[in-house]
Amino acid sequence: MDRIHVFINAERGLSVLRALAAAGHGIGGLHVPPAVASKPALIEGARATGAPLEPVDDVNALEFVSSCRARRARLAVVAGFSTIFKAPLLTAPELGTINCHAGRVPQYRGGSPLNWQIINGEAAAGISVIRMDDGIDSGDVLAEDSIPITADDDIATMHEKANARFPELVCDVVRRLDLGDTSGRKQDHAAAVYWHQRNDPDGHIDWRLSAKKVHDQVRALTTPYPGAFAYLGDRRLRILKTALDAPCVRGVPGRIVHIQGRGPLVVCGDRALRLMSWTFEDGGPSRLPIGERLR
Repeated sequence: MDRIHVFINAERGLSVLRALAAAGHGIGGLHVPPAVASKPALIEGARATGAPLEPVDDVNALEFVSSCRARRARLAVVAGFSTIFKAPLLTAPELGTINCHAGRVPQYRGGSPLNWQIINGEAAAGISVIRMDDGIDSGDVLAEDSIPITADDDIATMHEKANARFPELVCDVVRRLDLGDTSGRKQDHAAAVYWHQRNDPDGHIDWRLSAKKVHDQVRALTTPYPGAFAYLGDRRLRILKTALDAPCVRGVPGRIVHIQGRGPLVVCGDRALRLMSWTFEDGGPSRLPIGERLR
């Protein structure tokens, strides 16, 4: 297929772009937010695929939509581009617009779906290629898959897994659309659940939760995100990695303890959680005194 317009801003989009080019599809435009247009990875991705890198301030602006129509865009592929697309842009390409959504739908519509699936203790994360309509992640599902969330996974490894799987799904959808197959799974809108976009304050840990829930929160928000956090006095502590192998210690949630030389452990609502990697934002000493309480 020729004249595919791709909207990306990071690695997920680059992996899809490379796969489309490798499959012989013609890229009619590579559109990125101006804030990321100077990223070396995007510049190199554009060079390697021969796609012109085009920063766009407002993809919904009449001038840009008109340019897509004038260039006879065949299909638009969105992979990691955070702007909400309005109806005129969605329908500008001949075959419409498809989006890579890292969540199972309709259960995980909205923002930060991969983070939420880890936080919620899901055994697997759903990913979907959806035909975009004027709702939020409400269009027909053209392709989908399920990726196991193992005990060793965190948000970084799950992004890697999703980014490795999306290109194959997208290429399959593009192949079918090129053959005239527009079929997809209709969503049950009555079962839809919308999740809000997470921001940094949402990472504040409540130690009254179970150790498993705190552990899932930590691994869902670790690098490349700032990390879940708590306070020791007035110092903000970023917790980047935890383990569920601590002895069963109970008591006051947030209390820092050691058991037979093992620690630091932090008491949660049901038992203790072992801290494996952490840092204070002020860059000061990283010691966690026994008996102190994280809040």
